[in-house]
Amino acid sequence: MPATATPVETYALWVPPAGPFRLLHWHTTTTPQSALGCDTARPASLTSELTMWTDDDLPLTRRPRNSRAQDLMRAYQPHPSLCFGDALFTGTTGATSDEVHGLTFDQALTLIDLYCGTITHAPGPGH
Repeated sequence: MPATATPVETYALWVPPAGPFRLLHWHTTTTPQSALGCDTARPASLTSELTMWTDDDLPLTRRPRNSRAQDLMRAYQPHPSLCFGDALFTGTTGATSDEVHGLTFDQALTLIDLYCGTITHAPGPGH
């Protein structure tokens, strides 16, 4: 009997300004817009393999500051910009901005460790 390929599960980490984070299963039909519940999501490339998305629909004055997402950004960028509202962390974007890859299990675990304070800085490439 021929072996069948098992699909690789991928994830996204949803970080609200308050309350617990959520680890989402990322499927090919999932978009940052649907995960954040908005029409336009703004990407911020943190590394060549990690992207943070925020809701670009509402004025900044109507969204609370998200210091927890900003702390995660700081692990990858020494001087991150302010973050407001919900944030979503995914893998890279594909050749078109419509193609968004999920996080690997290891990437998701690293972000959760950073979020929980288990580690204080992101590991370098190859770790």
